[in-house]
Amino acid sequence: MSEIIIDQHFRDLIPPLSKEELTLLEESLIRDGCRDAILLWGDTIVDGHNRFEICTRLGIPYNTLAMDFPDREAAQLWMISNQMGRRNLHPLDKVPLLERKREILAAQAKERQVATLKQGDAAPVVQNFTQREEKTRDVLASELGVSGPTYESLRTVSTEGTDELKQAVREKKVGASTAAEIATLPAETQREIASLPTRKEIVEEVKKHVHVAQNSGENEWYTPPQFIESARAVMGSIDTDPASCEIANANVKAAKFYTKDDDGLRQTWQGNVWMNPPYAQPLMSQFAEAVSAKFESGEIVQAVILVNNATETQWFQRMAGAASAVCFPKSRVRFLDPQGNPGAPLQGQAIIYMGADPEAFRGEFEKYGATFA
Repeated sequence: MSEIIIDQHFRDLIPPLSKEELTLLEESLIRDGCRDAILLWGDTIVDGHNRFEICTRLGIPYNTLAMDFPDREAAQLWMISNQMGRRNLHPLDKVPLLERKREILAAQAKERQVATLKQGDAAPVVQNFTQREEKTRDVLASELGVSGPTYESLRTVSTEGTDELKQAVREKKVGASTAAEIATLPAETQREIASLPTRKEIVEEVKKHVHVAQNSGENEWYTPPQFIESARAVMGSIDTDPASCEIANANVKAAKFYTKDDDGLRQTWQGNVWMNPPYAQPLMSQFAEAVSAKFESGEIVQAVILVNNATETQWFQRMAGAASAVCFPKSRVRFLDPQGNPGAPLQGQAIIYMGADPEAFRGEFEKYGATFA
């Protein structure tokens, strides 16, 4: 028999067993032997990594069974499907599997599209970015047996939550949507909240920490006008505000603005964009992805975005990757209530610029704090 190969990419697809599960598996293998074959694609393990490790370490005999796949992607899709069938695996731990499936299927779709164009066939219909993402999300959610919004919340916790927060979700100490809000907070704060003994205490603590400062009639917190005027000075105009309301637009004065009822994620953005997006998940991640993708594709020309300075989060890193400059205000932004009274901010902010004139942004925004272009 050839030497068995452990492919790290394949191995990473397998959600790890708990210490208790590993102990029970080892005891079973010692007592009953390895009754299930190690499944191989060529010489590479596609199922049975834990059994193989224990049997090799303890000298327990095992059998192998060959599997046939046309390529690595097909092998990974089979592995994902196989792991999704694990009844003892929490939905939260299945999300990374489905996200990898999303990546594989998206890459395959892109290859087919390129091949079609090379053949000279008619160009495929271009689907609205947000609609496409939402449809994909709903398909993945159905595989998990949850709603689309719940899947988004679980994805946020999976990518941005601490181990302690994830465990609280598995133990049902906190629901998916609340956990997604907690995941927007600094790691130490997440750990503190997740360590609370009861669901009620967790919810009460979340209310103290999660500050939803967005241009929304429901949350009723608005950006101080000086930041908006600085954004206008840099860009020359504000053509679109995708997360706003009538009261907020009295200051923003965007040529086109979308309210919660309009659902800005589904609308067309154009020109220069001002955005103070919803800070609650999953909307924060969705708006971050949308503005980054629209700028990179050329759908919008410039954007100035005011967000929490959650530099460790995936959504912040996504926007930072598309940014031309960023400002970190030296003091926390005091958002205004409908009467114009400043609130008590709970964390610092960052102002992100996407566009062709980062020097103009730095010249205007450095008065607020450290600015990098």
